[in-house]
Amino acid sequence: MKKRYFVFMLIMACLCNTAHAQKRKSKPAPKPKPQPVQISAAELLYRNMLGATAKVMFVDSVVVDKSVFLSAIPLNPEAGTLVSYPAFFKVHQHLDGSVYENEFKNAIYFSMGDSTERMGIYTADRMGTQWSEPLKLREIGSEFEQQNYPFLMTDGVTLFFAAKGANSLGGYDLFMTRKDTETGKFFLPENYGMPFNSTANDYLLAIDEIDNLGWLVSDRYQPEGMVCIYTFVPTAQRLAFKEGEVSNEQLEGFAKLTSIADTWAFGNREKALKSIEALKKRLTKTAAAVSFRFPINDDKVYTKLSDFKTKQGKEMFIELSELYKKQEKLIQLLEEKRLAYHKGRYNEANTIRSLEKSAEELHAKVHTIEKAIRNSENR
Repeated sequence: MKKRYFVFMLIMACLCNTAHAQKRKSKPAPKPKPQPVQISAAELLYRNMLGATAKVMFVDSVVVDKSVFLSAIPLNPEAGTLVSYPAFFKVHQHLDGSVYENEFKNAIYFSMGDSTERMGIYTADRMGTQWSEPLKLREIGSEFEQQNYPFLMTDGVTLFFAAKGANSLGGYDLFMTRKDTETGKFFLPENYGMPFNSTANDYLLAIDEIDNLGWLVSDRYQPEGMVCIYTFVPTAQRLAFKEGEVSNEQLEGFAKLTSIADTWAFGNREKALKSIEALKKRLTKTAAAVSFRFPINDDKVYTKLSDFKTKQGKEMFIELSELYKKQEKLIQLLEEKRLAYHKGRYNEANTIRSLEKSAEELHAKVHTIEKAIRNSENR
């Protein structure tokens, strides 16, 4: 009896151990620990800048071809002028470069490529009828890549420009720097923040302090080759949203500029529209009054044909005017062909080379006639 009981207990012990072992084997494996989400530098920059989004009223907007946006900005001449590098210097180099000339027309800020084809910001001063040797703003470091579209405020101190690189949300971003009046050097540029910058390309910021109007040029929400020119009302000081003033969703909408109509609550839009209309009328009147500007020497600038003292000088200028028109059309055609080539139409290569040769020959002819006119008038 004892032996039979012992055998029974031994069997039960084996069964229990087997069941316990099976229970241990069926225990689920521990879940892997969640890995931290990797955030890109651009996304981190966006999150840091979102809370400082500026409260700005955007009055209106217009979509234009990227190749002509500089001429589509109705900038008051007293705030300076904006023009493409080829049109200003009457050459076909640096097709993407731009030039800002101050209201006194004695200083320019412009962008052009160096020996490595990296675009940088340069400045030059007028020396008689010529410009001084370009001086590169080296204090704008190499971390600001492909620098372009400079604009200097009328204070002669505040400079805006566009650049790519680690300090950008994506593509071109707009940056601001100020000149040290004692040294003449510019301080380290700062990202101008949102809504002026976005993950798209934001090319230009220009401000007319006299009419209290500003223009932002961006390709956000636009098809390739097109940009939107936003007109806004600048503020004396940067105004940020107070905590709890808007929801996170609304804040992102203002930061990304998803609806300019939503920003009309930040100012008097009707007053701004009247300022725009008055500015356009004034520009039209000025353009009709001054048909051209032709420097003769340090003291004389001709603006009408009756200013010419010699018959020879007047006749040569009439010929020169036609060459200017031909040169402008040639440069525009060259820009279009270069753009087509970059988009994959490689059959345009021979045409581009031919146009470049014609542009160089025309430039030399224009320069010769300009010199002959000045010599004739100065005698």
